[in-house]
Amino acid sequence: MIGRLSKNKIIIQEAWTQYDIRDILDDINPILVSKGYSPTYFFEGTPVLGVGGFSVIIKLAKELTDADYRVIKRILLLRNIKIVEEDKLEA
Repeated sequence: MIGRLSKNKIIIQEAWTQYDIRDILDDINPILVSKGYSPTYFFEGTPVLGVGGFSVIIKLAKELTDADYRVIKRILLLRNIKIVEEDKLEA
């Protein structure tokens, strides 16, 4: 799986099943909701192999703080998700 992180959006791509997406959301959703980020979720995908799998786009009402960004990054890394930091790509 691939996680694309920016200050106002989180994208999880290439999940094999919807259960993989749910497990990740179970980990990061409490942080997003409790800190007032008001996440909006957009689910996409297909279970057909070779087509990209399932993905979720999480748009946030406000930017992640540096501390919350690092925590979410660490959670994804612990789940063996490859991280692309989009804010650093733009710089």
